[in-house]
Amino acid sequence: MKRELHSKRTVALFLALSLFLFLPFRLAAQLDRGEVTGTAMDPSGAAISGAKIVLTNDATNVRARTISTTTGTYVFDNLLPGTYSIDAQAAGFEKYVEHGLYVHVQQVLNADIRFTTGNVQESVTVTAAAPLLQAENGALGQTISTQTVNDLPLVTRDWGSLAQLSAGVSTAPPGQPTPDSGSTESAYFSVNGVNVWQNDFRLNGINDNIEFYGGNYTGTNAAIVPPPDAIQEFTVQSGDFNAEFGHSTGGVVNAAIKSGSNGLHGDLWEYVRNDAFNANYYFNSGKPVPEYRQNLFGGTAGGPVILPHLYNGKDKTFFFFDYQGGRYVLPITAGGQTVPTMGMVNSSFTNLQDNIAFNSGSATDALGRKFPHGAILDPATTRQLPSSGIDPITGLTGTPGSYVRDPFYNCTISGCPNFAGNNTRDFTPAGQEALLNIIPTSRLDPQAVKLLGVYPLPTVSGKLVNNFPSYVPKESKTTDTWDIRIDHNFNSNNIIFGVFDRSLFSVVVPSNLPGVAVGETGGRNDTLPAYAWAAGYTRVITPTTTNECTSAWFTVTSFNNPFMETPLESRRSTASAGFSRWPTTAAFRPSPSTD
Repeated sequence: MKRELHSKRTVALFLALSLFLFLPFRLAAQLDRGEVTGTAMDPSGAAISGAKIVLTNDATNVRARTISTTTGTYVFDNLLPGTYSIDAQAAGFEKYVEHGLYVHVQQVLNADIRFTTGNVQESVTVTAAAPLLQAENGALGQTISTQTVNDLPLVTRDWGSLAQLSAGVSTAPPGQPTPDSGSTESAYFSVNGVNVWQNDFRLNGINDNIEFYGGNYTGTNAAIVPPPDAIQEFTVQSGDFNAEFGHSTGGVVNAAIKSGSNGLHGDLWEYVRNDAFNANYYFNSGKPVPEYRQNLFGGTAGGPVILPHLYNGKDKTFFFFDYQGGRYVLPITAGGQTVPTMGMVNSSFTNLQDNIAFNSGSATDALGRKFPHGAILDPATTRQLPSSGIDPITGLTGTPGSYVRDPFYNCTISGCPNFAGNNTRDFTPAGQEALLNIIPTSRLDPQAVKLLGVYPLPTVSGKLVNNFPSYVPKESKTTDTWDIRIDHNFNSNNIIFGVFDRSLFSVVVPSNLPGVAVGETGGRNDTLPAYAWAAGYTRVITPTTTNECTSAWFTVTSFNNPFMETPLESRRSTASAGFSRWPTTAAFRPSPSTD
């Protein structure tokens, strides 16, 4: 009985596989391609079978051929975005020619062939009009053409920001996740209210997502962003996706790199922004304009592959190459940092009266003593009041069980007098304040005093905090992106392609303070290398059966290296600043923290 059931299951499985392999049907999974389909009909609208149909790419002159089925239908799939022409012939009818069929990424273009009775030597030529409705595909979205990409201004040259032209797309909240978010030049956006990280970026059908939640400060969640001059077009789909899309719940941004044509085409560019053209910052008035450099340069080239005296790839083999480099020096808006005051610097931390002079208000301790805000209390005098509440040092009465400390009072750099018997209750009058906050040198750690040589001097006097507001850090950034694509057509039934994309983003994120003063709390060197490749082979087996095989690989990595990342780097930096005894264990890196 068990053997019989096993045998029946085997037969059923074999029949199912046979149906899957041999029945004529198509599976659409052309992420960066398009399709043309339609029906061949006579003047009465009846289907015409056996019509010979040729589809020609106007740019490359590459032809694809098929024959209409018994129901009159025909299909050309796996088509590169571009302009095509149809040439159709059927016995007893005039030749049918249609020009101007533009195929978009992820579009199924319907182009019916309406034959006219007559001599096959005569022809009817039609110029295609833009279709009012795409009835072959239910996906919602919009196509951004190469003309739109090149005609509209792009501050950052990131064509992904043009996705905001589509219905249902809104900018990300201002400042989230990056400072440029919320602006039209930002490529962070939300589709139909979905989280900005839920958009799916595709380049040549390959996954192009950074895949780090929280993203990166590259201005986009796409890992590789070719220059706009290299983009044939891209689509933004906002709903009802085909089965091949399941990466995200937001929108799908699907871009295709240009391919070569029979003509040699290319361009060069250089975009320059410089502080010589800029106005000064409001808070930097009277000082030189902060350094600003932005150079974007590159070029593209595409055409047939021609090796003199060896190979002529016209109508067969095509290449396209692009490169864009970016070199930036960008000022970061000053954040109003705090450094030691001039009184602290000039006294080597022995005179901290600026803590009182640049402060306001007062507070009362458990003995009822009134101190100005900023008064330094001596930790060595910490004591708990007895149950009687009478302080054995001052003789004052306070809250039993409370802890109190005495101030550094009437001290010199050599030492402090005994505080016993001092029953002063109010230290806020000017005469009393003048006796506070002088710290003996014996109570200071020499390493802490050396920190004063690490910090820059304040640029604003009379302030305890935000006294270094004019420091404008510089962010140095380098970008390099290039792509190369090869397409080869053996014949109308056999086509191969290969594409390689490379991107390297590196940036020196500045610290809040210059030099070693930042410790491990600020600056770092970041890099974001990414590359992708894809290769594909398309084989047209019959007019109704096409086999498409594509293999691809994509990788992106984010490296964040703080300036003081390793103990060795920290020892070198702190030693050059005069420090000698920072702990060097792995558990405690020796760079000084300046929080």
